[in-house]
Amino acid sequence: MAMKHHSNIKLNQRGASLIILVLILVLGGLAVVFSSLDGQSIRVERDKKTHDALAEAKLALIGYATRSGLATGAARPGELPCPDANNDGSSDVCAVNAVGRLPWRTLGINDLRDGDGERLWYAVSTSFKNNPRIYPLNSDTLGTISLRDSAGNMLNDGSANNGLVAVIVSPSAPMTRQDGVEQVRDVANINNAINYMDIVLGEDNQNFVNGNVNGFISGPIKDATGNIILNDKLVSISRREIMMPVERRVAATVINALLDYFCGSGNVNYDTNACLAVGGSRSYPHPANFAESTCLGIGNLAAGCTSDLAVNHGRLPANPNLSWDTTSLLLGSNGNWFQRNGWREQVHYAVAPACLMGTTDCDGAGFLTLNTSLVNTVNVNVIVAVGGEMLAGQSRASVADKLNETNYLEDENLTTADDVYTNLSLMGNPFNDRVLSLP
Repeated sequence: MAMKHHSNIKLNQRGASLIILVLILVLGGLAVVFSSLDGQSIRVERDKKTHDALAEAKLALIGYATRSGLATGAARPGELPCPDANNDGSSDVCAVNAVGRLPWRTLGINDLRDGDGERLWYAVSTSFKNNPRIYPLNSDTLGTISLRDSAGNMLNDGSANNGLVAVIVSPSAPMTRQDGVEQVRDVANINNAINYMDIVLGEDNQNFVNGNVNGFISGPIKDATGNIILNDKLVSISRREIMMPVERRVAATVINALLDYFCGSGNVNYDTNACLAVGGSRSYPHPANFAESTCLGIGNLAAGCTSDLAVNHGRLPANPNLSWDTTSLLLGSNGNWFQRNGWREQVHYAVAPACLMGTTDCDGAGFLTLNTSLVNTVNVNVIVAVGGEMLAGQSRASVADKLNETNYLEDENLTTADDVYTNLSLMGNPFNDRVLSLP
């Protein structure tokens, strides 16, 4: 009987040991699961922080481009700051193919970091950079940066007509690049892009060439075994994303300059489009004929490009029947951004017959109409339409092309004789005119 009791004790001990072993295995498995979930949660949070930082940087750059030119000086709408070359947050002089950090101080935003705590990097197209500037910069200016997807397919070809204006890069954590370079981010290497950006499929994000297929590649990218070989995350800015708000801004600035002509400089409430007191011409100038070749170019238009008294739609005259104020943006001088960047070529200007020279406070006969998505605006005094980038079938290569309104405007805006304009396609056709009116 004693032996049987001893055997039961051993069995009980073995059973207890088995239970403990199972508990250990279960707890170990749960630890692995929770560790995996925790790691995944951390990665999700890091990715979110990176996404938010890239998105904020993109909005800040587009905002900068739209605001540029508001103050006096050489700044012009559409331009972007050069990268930060020394990690102080401020823009520096651009090299031809400049890659550097996002100039967050210059942009007036916070010191953005990605999910790994790294500052963002940035490259800008040579045609959009602000230091040194290349003229002109307007709706016809092309981006020059190439971008490939994670499979190596070309998304934007900087040597063709769909190059990018800018690329913003989150460098993520340091790694060993595919060319064998181990990224080191100490003080000695802090401004060397090779220690932050990666290379794969022959595309090296630490350098690019403007106007060339040598550009950027978007990650993350893994090899055949699932290992990450490029962890750079990118967002890009296209010409359209820059120019859509810039063209509206240019149209609004032209409207204000026309109000200065009507009311007198310094005598306008721009919020209400009203004159503050008696002054100014109290009428608007006749346009220059759109087919007038002396309105073309970015040089000084001291002569030519005059008002055509036979038309009420065309281009903004450099020399109207009553001269612009000496400080007007619409002068033919090449000292201001409007003329120097060729915006006179891009803008269609129409004025109601009731408001042309020889009337006072639009007391004549005949007004314009603007069709909008909500309601038609009638009794319009002035229309300003920026043609936008070229659409399929349009060309602005030759002088003859530039004198033909069909290469700038679409839809109802081409039938100018009826004095009716639109800011949307009434027939569902391709359309990108930016149209503003007074009132």
